[in-house]
Amino acid sequence: MFKPTIFILLSLWVMVPAHAARDDERISQLKEEIRTIEAMASDDTADKAKLQQRRGVMQQELKILETRQGLENKEQGLQAAVYTTPLGKLKDRLHVIATDTTALESRQRELLTAKAAVTAERDQLVRQAAELKVDPSTSARRAEIEERTYTKNEQLRALNLQEDEVETEMDLVHQAQALRELLRTNSGPTRPSVSNLFARRRQMLGDMAQTDEFAARVRNLTENLHNAEAALELARQKLAKSDEELQLLERQTNFLRRNARAEQFLATERAQKQLLGERMPYLLDQVEALRNTREFALAGQDLAQQQRLYISAQYRELRDEYLTQLWWPGTIAVLLIGLHLVISRMVLPRRYQKETLFLARRLGRYCVALFVLMVFAFYLVEDLTLVATTLGLVSAAIVISVQDVFAAFFGWFAIMLGRKFTIGDRLEIEGVRGDVLDIQLLRTTLIEVNNWLGVDQPTGRVLFVPNNFIFKSKVFNFSHGHPYIWGKIDVTVTFATPTASAQALFTKVLEEETRRDFAEARAAAGEMERRYGVEDADYSPKIYTRITDNGVTFSLIYVSHYRSSSGTRNRINRRLIAELETHKHIQLAYNTLSVLASTAVHDGPSAVLGQDVTQAPFAVRR
Repeated sequence: MFKPTIFILLSLWVMVPAHAARDDERISQLKEEIRTIEAMASDDTADKAKLQQRRGVMQQELKILETRQGLENKEQGLQAAVYTTPLGKLKDRLHVIATDTTALESRQRELLTAKAAVTAERDQLVRQAAELKVDPSTSARRAEIEERTYTKNEQLRALNLQEDEVETEMDLVHQAQALRELLRTNSGPTRPSVSNLFARRRQMLGDMAQTDEFAARVRNLTENLHNAEAALELARQKLAKSDEELQLLERQTNFLRRNARAEQFLATERAQKQLLGERMPYLLDQVEALRNTREFALAGQDLAQQQRLYISAQYRELRDEYLTQLWWPGTIAVLLIGLHLVISRMVLPRRYQKETLFLARRLGRYCVALFVLMVFAFYLVEDLTLVATTLGLVSAAIVISVQDVFAAFFGWFAIMLGRKFTIGDRLEIEGVRGDVLDIQLLRTTLIEVNNWLGVDQPTGRVLFVPNNFIFKSKVFNFSHGHPYIWGKIDVTVTFATPTASAQALFTKVLEEETRRDFAEARAAAGEMERRYGVEDADYSPKIYTRITDNGVTFSLIYVSHYRSSSGTRNRINRRLIAELETHKHIQLAYNTLSVLASTAVHDGPSAVLGQDVTQAPFAVRR
């Protein structure tokens, strides 16, 4: 089907170099003649004018030939460039393959009809052989039927191989049609993106698998072809041997010398030769069908190989374009990162210190990461669209499975935008107290304070809390607005202690020990009023009293910085102990037990019934 076209292309390819060789020969001849004429014209001859005129004509012809040769060389270069590219080679292969399968379908129907007829004849012979009785008189007939059945099987095999040939050619045509459609769809520019890169890579892997399948099929067809050719050669040798045997038998018997056994053997050999002769065309058809099938399979393999090379070239080109496209966002990202490093190392330390510097650098890193993502999103919008589409299909499952992660992520925004606490603040979350060390996108890091120590000192343990606690839990901030918190010390004195004297002493101690703290708290209280519009509290020492079972309890209310609350409490307690040692009339109350002895009664009902259990055996005084 496509062999004549290949022959025409090869002929044209051979003719072009031959034509170019003739032009080269003519140009060399003209140059030699021009040099000869110039040598002759240099002598002072009478025909100098004619020689000059002839030289001009030759030079004009030489110029025309050189111009044509240059154009032809340029055309050949362009053709070579076209036909050496994967696309050019693929189109070249497609030109020699038919685009219509009508004739092949018609031939396939003819083969099916022929197969049905031969199958019916073969089955008829099998039935005839089965109907013959096992008897020496029917052995010759049985042998003849078996030989004819064998010939019909070979004919069926030939028809099957021809049908395989037609199907292989149809597959080749369909493969070519699919490739033409592929070239048509890929004719436009392809936007470099990850999805297109993966699509090209999948096509490459599919083409490699298809090429391997064709290679395996070609190997199988080659082996079958060798076997068929060997069978054909064996049949030819048997046919030649039969001719020799017939000649020998014919010399042994003639009209004058008859041999019944030799004549019977001669008849058998002639019948076998006839059947073998009938079988030979089918063997030839088998070899031809296998040869053609292998040629079509080789063409399909070559077409798949050219397709793979074409897709590979497209993949490399698309990959290079994609990497080139990434150059600009990559450069911008590097510049942004460099600018962030300069600002964080040289500018921010001049404005911020310690915790605020750490937080500023952290926010700067997040901003740079956000800007870099925006830059890449601008250049890779198609990839992001694919990701968004994919995420949209599974968004419900993702939201359910990682809802805590999303809540923690949005919790970070609530923390940073709300400014309810920052690094260095002391928080109490679900009964756990700690100082904020870091605020990341998904979690807040604290160092634990107090707990089993009983004083406001770090325990050494670091606590990681997901940021979604801002939506779920009560958060106590010890330093929101200003860093001063209230504290209380309870002092209980006996009922015999003069309360006025104790009140005066406790007020004196409280005022002297917390004067500075209250002054700083009053100065800082203005921030709360400016922020929320209401006065925070009356920052002055307070003492409240209440009567308890042990005596009179004085509650000393004071204020202190949240980081030095334990130190302030300790200082006030030490001052109280020192003052109470010098004021003996002020006695601290404590739990006591008083045991009262009672006289047992040995007469009356108790002597008989025992001690009255309704009365306590001894009295307790508090």
